[in-house]
Amino acid sequence: MKISFPSSIAEINLDSAVLNLKEIRSRSAGKKILSVVKCDAYSHGAPQISKAIEENTDWYAVASVDEGIQLRMSGIRKPILVFAAPGYETAAAYQTHGLTASVSDLSHFSTLMDGTSYHLNFDTGMGRLGFFPEDAEEVRRMAVVNQRLLCRGIYSHFATADDPGSAAVAEQHERFRSVLSHFSEIPLVHMSNTGAVVNYPDLDHFDMVRTGLGMLGYSSGSTRYSWLKPVLKWTTELAQVRRIKKGTSVSYGSTWKAPEEGYLATLPVGYGDGVPRTLSNRLMVWIDGEYYPQVGRVTMDMMMIFLGNKKLPVKSEVHLLGGGGWNAHDWAETTETNVHEILTNLTLRVGRVYLQSRYSEN
Repeated sequence: MKISFPSSIAEINLDSAVLNLKEIRSRSAGKKILSVVKCDAYSHGAPQISKAIEENTDWYAVASVDEGIQLRMSGIRKPILVFAAPGYETAAAYQTHGLTASVSDLSHFSTLMDGTSYHLNFDTGMGRLGFFPEDAEEVRRMAVVNQRLLCRGIYSHFATADDPGSAAVAEQHERFRSVLSHFSEIPLVHMSNTGAVVNYPDLDHFDMVRTGLGMLGYSSGSTRYSWLKPVLKWTTELAQVRRIKKGTSVSYGSTWKAPEEGYLATLPVGYGDGVPRTLSNRLMVWIDGEYYPQVGRVTMDMMMIFLGNKKLPVKSEVHLLGGGGWNAHDWAETTETNVHEILTNLTLRVGRVYLQSRYSEN
């Protein structure tokens, strides 16, 4: 559903996504790029992001068959890898829409239809989906027996590559190398994400690197990189400004009282739009070159800002996330979560505006 009168806007700079991809490719010594656009490209708009970067990526990856179909319906023609485990109910869709399956269990060989392309997924330490390294010989045997399917690649996931200094990264890398010794003829090997490329440059990053958050301007871990440019800026406007007396309580639970007489502004956004309730009384927003504190509990549809003795005009622009305001790293650190969750929490109530030098869509 298209929102005609959104109370806030996520401005998405598609040029920045392209520049981030080019930086990641250069730092990976020119490896192929797989762009992860699952969960609507982390709320940035999967069709729009995917179209904008198509000349600068080699593959796409999504979490589900439905997400892959969405990309195909929007005109994307490059290969699309689906991370989810295939089932009988989705088997035909891989063929119909030209999607590449992830085979992570022996049963998947019999589930998929003749002619389906797939990548083998090995669990070398993530503990999620995938074959264990000790199963490599059996997996190879099944792949040979099932030549009605087309094995196009093999991959694994690092669990701790988001920040430097993890001994587990080298251990996983070695386990994956042992797996690859059974599959020397597979044409495409990938394991590294943005974090692995940047934090572990001496590793063999194989044939292709995956990037999702990096493409959108953020590192996955706590280490920040100035060369990554956030793609999204989220803004709203002051809906109401009122003078309040010292000691006036604000919002549910009366968790905040005005320390002095001043002005209270109400913003038409809340946790129903994607502002974590755990940011209550902790968030700072940016208005006309200055930071102001969010006060009282964040509610579903609104939150309040204390302006002190400044009476700012209604409709003044407020930077919630990005731009002059805090970025998603700041939100994540304050709420003790990760940037992925912050970005994917943005709901459909937030309007999207796409900016690019040669591409524009509202």
